[in-house]
Amino acid sequence: MKVNKIVRLSICLFFPFFILGCSNDYQVDNILTGTIEKILMEEEILVIKGYGEEGSTKGNIYEIPVDDPSKYELEQKLDITIYSNTDADVWDLDHMKFDVKTIDK
Repeated sequence: MKVNKIVRLSICLFFPFFILGCSNDYQVDNILTGTIEKILMEEEILVIKGYGEEGSTKGNIYEIPVDDPSKYELEQKLDITIYSNTDADVWDLDHMKFDVKTIDK
């Protein structure tokens, strides 16, 4: 009986830590504004020259996966919010999601 209570208490104490440790919550990692430089139809990738929220003047090149690249045009301006579920500072598409919005001219 005493062992049963210890097991239950252990489960109750460690279960919340287990759930928190296994969390896959995505949080905003970066926000970019950029223009489409290339559209890779077969790979469903937009190649973007983007500028981060720091307002840098030198743009970086990013490859952003999209569901339907035919919705986009070359030189189109986009706002992209990048979400990540890891703290690692790497470009790992397995741990990222993207919210891509077109900017009206």
